Amino acid sequence: MGRLHGAGVNTLVKLLLVFVLSAFTFESAAQPATVGLPLFDDIDLSSDGQHLLMVRAENDAYGLVVKNFATNDEKVLFQGGPETGLINWCRWANATRILCSLRFYTPSPRLGYVASTRMFAVNADGSDPMQLIRPVRHNIRSDVSWDAQVQDRVISWLTNEPEHILIQLNRDHPNRPSVYKLNIYDNRMTRERRPRESVRRWYASHDGTIRLAVGYTHSEKPYLYRVTERRLIPFKQPAFQGEFPPQPVGFTTDGTEAFVSMTNQNDTHGIYRIDLVEGQVVDEVFTDEAYDIFGGLIQHPTSGEPVGVRYTGHHAKIHWFDPTMAKAYADLGSQLPGKHTRLLASDKDNQRLLVYNYGGVSPTYYMYDRSNSDAVTLNVIGKDFPELQDEDVVDLAPVRYKSRDGIEIPAYLALPKHSPAPHPTILLPHGGPYARDSAEFDPWTQFFVDLGYAVLKPNYRGSVGYGEAYMQAGYKQWGLKMQEDLIDGLNWMLDNELADPDRVCMVGASYGGYSALVSAFKFHDQVKCAISMAGISDLQAMVQRIGFFDLKKRNRERIQPGQQLVANSPIKQAEAIESPVLLLHAVQDTVVRVRQSRRMAEALERLGKSFRYVEQERGDHFLSYTSQREELFNEMESFLAEHLEP
Repeated sequence: MGRLHGAGVNTLVKLLLVFVLSAFTFESAAQPATVGLPLFDDIDLSSDGQHLLMVRAENDAYGLVVKNFATNDEKVLFQGGPETGLINWCRWANATRILCSLRFYTPSPRLGYVASTRMFAVNADGSDPMQLIRPVRHNIRSDVSWDAQVQDRVISWLTNEPEHILIQLNRDHPNRPSVYKLNIYDNRMTRERRPRESVRRWYASHDGTIRLAVGYTHSEKPYLYRVTERRLIPFKQPAFQGEFPPQPVGFTTDGTEAFVSMTNQNDTHGIYRIDLVEGQVVDEVFTDEAYDIFGGLIQHPTSGEPVGVRYTGHHAKIHWFDPTMAKAYADLGSQLPGKHTRLLASDKDNQRLLVYNYGGVSPTYYMYDRSNSDAVTLNVIGKDFPELQDEDVVDLAPVRYKSRDGIEIPAYLALPKHSPAPHPTILLPHGGPYARDSAEFDPWTQFFVDLGYAVLKPNYRGSVGYGEAYMQAGYKQWGLKMQEDLIDGLNWMLDNELADPDRVCMVGASYGGYSALVSAFKFHDQVKCAISMAGISDLQAMVQRIGFFDLKKRNRERIQPGQQLVANSPIKQAEAIESPVLLLHAVQDTVVRVRQSRRMAEALERLGKSFRYVEQERGDHFLSYTSQREELFNEMESFLAEHLEP
């Protein structure tokens, strides 16, 4: 979408050098409970087990920190921010070199703000920092059209070529990527495969050979393609059809078979082994009737055979195929204080393991080190919320209730520890809407429970992860049955005397913010207030904006048309709003334009409604700054105290 302008990219390497030269040992600053950024956003272990990479809260945003186990020293190699860029992810490209993705926000006349991504590389000791992918010079280069907006899509880490990676870039067409081999030390880049009209994503086997692709036809029908030297061969068999295209998650070592997440004519996605020559399903690797399995295949480093599958049930889980691995993992979990353990990373020999532990305890990261058989150790790396005490943690419990039309709705419930029911209650719908909540630790839930509120997090119809039928049941139901599912959850709490009927507020961000606003005019007799963070107020404007993006037909068809857009747009129904409203929105929101809340506030002001609008100059859709989160939580606490008092 054109060249990225602004000082952020132009000064990236200069700023990197400043941070490398001024690297210092980190001392964590205390923060109250769950207000602020979690201490860690990402954490990874080098393949030789000698260094720990941490994307850690530094100052007001996340920075890149590396710990050297030999010296026990830590260095901040990069500090995220509006000029330097905000960190999307960091990982080891090889045993000594780190790659990070950064995002920058730039204004757009048609779209408000847009996000562009860039990558940089740096050695573990802070040396040789480099912005990857040189900008296009239009007066010199004639084989490409523009700098790609998105420049962080790595499709292979090429473990046998540690100086290179494979990336895909849209340099010829905004949605048609080519594949390039990139040297992460000298920035030399060669094109490996030119774009094809139907391809949106390329997939490479272990040796870097492009063997599969995922894309869409002119009618926006999703397909998985087998890739040959000259052709794309679609998998047209019914087993490969579904609402989502099949997603490759791994290949056998010889490249003749692939492991793919798909439905295989079932409702839920599972992982299947497919033959790349015949295009047939060879074997079922793993399925779960209750949950979709979207990826996370763990393969043996030598044989390439599956040894485990990561997926999300109520919690993040690993299903091990090897009983020895299953027992070792269970034994490790039994040594930790929390109820649930998630494996994050390990060195190549599985001597050092990084794990995340939560459930009844303050979420904590540990290093399990068995490199010295005479002194196996388990050390704390850090806690996401250092001020949160174990005794104050409240876990989310899975519950289910029936909707008014008989569908069973999965949800998660948290109750205050030190107050009797019925409780003042927060209905907390997730964003998306095509996403889902789980029972993993949630700082929003903990924040509300600390204040004495019960929290219900419904996975209303339309949520992802429970099969295609459940997700599709939410299509064209914005403000309709999806909204009723939320209120039916409240009614279930009332029937069980868990919620105080006079003290209920709906709180949400993005689509969840939209739901909160809808409740303020459709269900104001039950929902006494509404808090919308970056919420959608005008469905017509949202549908118009979809027209500027790829796959517009598929995305528009998920939302009801015509007068139903008006009837279910909070801004069009502002006169009917009776509940007090708190609106919060960041100026640089690239997902939901800030004008959605600005115009909602103007409508409420014009009609004399009870509301408060807070516009955050420093912030984005993802609450990327500690200061943004602190302002959000402080505003919510004050608003709830005012409107949910007896």
